[in-house]
Amino acid sequence: MNPSKTYIPLTSILIFLLIGGLGLYAQDASSGGSGGGNSGSSGNASSGFSSSGSSSGGMGGVGIVVGENYVLKPSDVISVQVYQEPDLEKEVRIEGDGSVALALIGKVKVAGMTVAESQSLITDLYNRDFIVDPQVSVLVTQFSPKVVHILGSVNQPGVVEIPPDRELSLTEAIAGVRGVSRLGNPRKIVIKRINKDGRAQQMVVDFSDIITDENSRDIMLQEGDTIWVPERLI
Repeated sequence: MNPSKTYIPLTSILIFLLIGGLGLYAQDASSGGSGGGNSGSSGNASSGFSSSGSSSGGMGGVGIVVGENYVLKPSDVISVQVYQEPDLEKEVRIEGDGSVALALIGKVKVAGMTVAESQSLITDLYNRDFIVDPQVSVLVTQFSPKVVHILGSVNQPGVVEIPPDRELSLTEAIAGVRGVSRLGNPRKIVIKRINKDGRAQQMVVDFSDIITDENSRDIMLQEGDTIWVPERLI
């Protein structure tokens, strides 16, 4: 930063980066950056929407560690290993019908099961006809992507992935599309969400307030949310 510009207030810098459309720090955010947080309440959010402060998280590599209660979904990739049976080892993507094809036992439906339940089922199937007391492990190696859609007056409209191990904030999502464009109105951002009962819910968020007011907390997004940034009224 030019020393002659150090008098610029921090809030002005934040607005320039996130609302002015540069979003320079966000070039890799769409693939999952750091940040996020735990759910809380906020005056900006209506029922069904949550807000939170920041926390860090991250994961990766072969054999991602997840809790045994993680529920498997279509498009997740799992690795199935049987102790001392290398020929049975297989890494496979869960198909649209929720099944995977495994050596000897064929197609097994695992979507909708927890990791622990799928491991128990596969163990039983191998034990039934093929292996005495098999020791089976099931690991998740890749998660089915969860995304939000960001449309309207942003610099790179499209989708932003939600990290598999934490929540995605509205600030991260806007950063992931390179910020609000010069023509966009950050004070009237609309978030549309479909609830579990199939009913649509909508709220209007003052994004300028979120990034400039220290007492205003971020909005936590959910899979399938659609964010619309309108144009300014000139």
